[in-house]
Amino acid sequence: MVLARECHQGDRLFGSIFGLNSSQTLVAVLIAVAICAVLLLIARPLLFATLDEAVAAARGVPVRLLGFGFLALVGACAGEATQAVGSLLLLGLLAAPAGAAIRLTDRPFRALALSAGLAVLEMWTGLLLSAEIPKMPPSFAIMATTTAVYAATFLIRPTRAARRALPQPRAGRTPTAAA
Repeated sequence: MVLARECHQGDRLFGSIFGLNSSQTLVAVLIAVAICAVLLLIARPLLFATLDEAVAAARGVPVRLLGFGFLALVGACAGEATQAVGSLLLLGLLAAPAGAAIRLTDRPFRALALSAGLAVLEMWTGLLLSAEIPKMPPSFAIMATTTAVYAATFLIRPTRAARRALPQPRAGRTPTAAA
């Protein structure tokens, strides 16, 4: 089902968060549920193919099909979300929460869930901030929130390269107090 959407040129870039009618909202929710369901179905083989494509292909995982399927899911998500959040905000909501999540955990599925949770939390925080400060546009408030959360991850957890550079305690030795 294709819905005719009236869209100004600026709406494609910045979106219209509060401008969706009930039928557009219903379509967006149904598409989001379908994308989440398909992503949950292909999550394990997709992760396997992402980590080691050659081994996954050797084990019978349809690597090319998974790649094209994932590309289609991201395209459907971007196409549907652009009407509400715009292309600039969409890029920020795809990249910043994922970047923050990957800095906070080394576990892929935990990072996926954390990224989704951060994106929702940052969206609502930005909308509430925009409601409290009427002169602040919602898209700016949301991007400011996502940027602040991503920047905070640099204070919380050092990068892997910085952790490798720290001196590691030797195995089998216990620290002794100076006499």
